[in-house]
Amino acid sequence: MNATSTTFLVGPVRVTLDATLPAFERRVDEQLQIFKTSWDASPYEVRLRVQSVPAPAVAARGTYLTCSRMDIDTTPRGLYATTLCGASAQFEEKWDGGESWTIGFPADQIDTPAIDQLEDLVGLALVSGWRAAGWTPVHGAAVTRGGTCLLLCAMSGGGKSTLTAALVRDGWQTLGDDKLLLRVGPGGLPEVAALLHSFNLHPKTREWFPEVGDLELQPRYSAWTVKRKVYADDVWPGRTAQRARPTHIIRVRRDLERVPIRIAPLSAEEMFRTLIGQIAIPKDSQVAAAAMRTASRAVRSGLRGLDVVIGEDAYQDPATLAALTAAL
Repeated sequence: MNATSTTFLVGPVRVTLDATLPAFERRVDEQLQIFKTSWDASPYEVRLRVQSVPAPAVAARGTYLTCSRMDIDTTPRGLYATTLCGASAQFEEKWDGGESWTIGFPADQIDTPAIDQLEDLVGLALVSGWRAAGWTPVHGAAVTRGGTCLLLCAMSGGGKSTLTAALVRDGWQTLGDDKLLLRVGPGGLPEVAALLHSFNLHPKTREWFPEVGDLELQPRYSAWTVKRKVYADDVWPGRTAQRARPTHIIRVRRDLERVPIRIAPLSAEEMFRTLIGQIAIPKDSQVAAAAMRTASRAVRSGLRGLDVVIGEDAYQDPATLAALTAAL
């Protein structure tokens, strides 16, 4: 790394960035600065070198994992990924306590909207680091209060961010509404940890939570959604938590009709499927088995499960959260 390298703490990972162009440094800086939670443990190191390349990379085939804008292969050197615009990430080296990656971005795409795809490649390196540090990344939300911790699971757009905001407004603490880390300790007890304390809210939610202000003035969560990023402490100060022991898995579903909240129990099998649905499971058998083992052990630790269907305007009725609280 050269003398201009920048360092970020991202959960249990310390990222060292060496970017050859200011545009790269600025974009990755924006992506990593949102991770504002603090960790006490010695971090696992991820070194990133981001550089321009003259032409698009040879496309990956998705032999490891296929995402919306990125394909990832397993190669003799390690993971190799490409995005739609031909940007690439190559795993370079692993050592005790760290690893390094090289990310290449086509020079003719730097000043186009395709620069957003740089975030996908940085995210791949982060996921690799989180897993190496002993955690399973979960695309879900979590809230905690009085020894109760709910893991909120839903498909994208299914309502977990809105439910998280409603619960925090009602006095719960949030661990995040989008990215969490999960592990099961030697005693068999699951633990969930926060990465960022923010909400990704649709502007419509101001109708239910006027204290969030004019969401149209807030930055977009990403270029491909209308959702806005709102930090919990900016709206409800002191309503954040760093770690908690999950007690419930809540499968959240949105009902577009104006109907009351509906709640039903989930079986252990349904809880497992719900949790696995929030984890990116690659085709690599070893990595997939580790993630599925974590999910299975978490469910078997004694978690309770609820299927929660929430109507379009349910948050205008105080009875909505009262019914959920009673069901816990």
